[in-house]
Amino acid sequence: MDTAFLQILPPGRLRRLVRGEALFRVGDAALGLVVVEEGALELLRTSPEGRRLLLHRAGPGETFAEASLFEPQHHCDAIAAAPSLVRVHAAVDLRHAASADPELGWRLAAHLAGRLVAARARIVRLALPHAADRLLDALHALPAEPDGSRRPAVPWKSLAAELGLSHEATYRALARLQRMGALRREGRDRVRLPPFPRG
Repeated sequence: MDTAFLQILPPGRLRRLVRGEALFRVGDAALGLVVVEEGALELLRTSPEGRRLLLHRAGPGETFAEASLFEPQHHCDAIAAAPSLVRVHAAVDLRHAASADPELGWRLAAHLAGRLVAARARIVRLALPHAADRLLDALHALPAEPDGSRRPAVPWKSLAAELGLSHEATYRALARLQRMGALRREGRDRVRLPPFPRG
């Protein structure tokens, strides 16, 4: 996330949400760019069969609902997955600011391009046929901690939903990858990918 980009945004409106509360629902008037300050929000869509599909999960410092800068209404639900604080940058204010400040306009364009790249990577990941392949691809995409380990920013159950898997399938995939030597579990929420340190 380009934190410098967030710092040059025009002032937004803060809103607190309790767990399970909706920031917006399908069909609501578009709010604009939303930045998660605390907590986590999930963007969900309901299939014609009534199944809830997780489109995106945003944590602290992340943005979502970028398309609402150019759309009149939302096409999914945004639900707080935990007590959350978000900052809403109204679409009309952000468009006016970007028109007046070319640097902001270009930074906004670069941010949207980065989000598009991330969305394409997720599509490719979801197309992988095996749970272990999806999980390993997601783990490789995580930034390494200073000690070389990697830790998902969300619980395993939430990561499973992002990968289109049940949490049972995700735990089985973790065990399989460990047996194959493709990763090593370190505690409940950390993994290490090869090459492993000696000792």
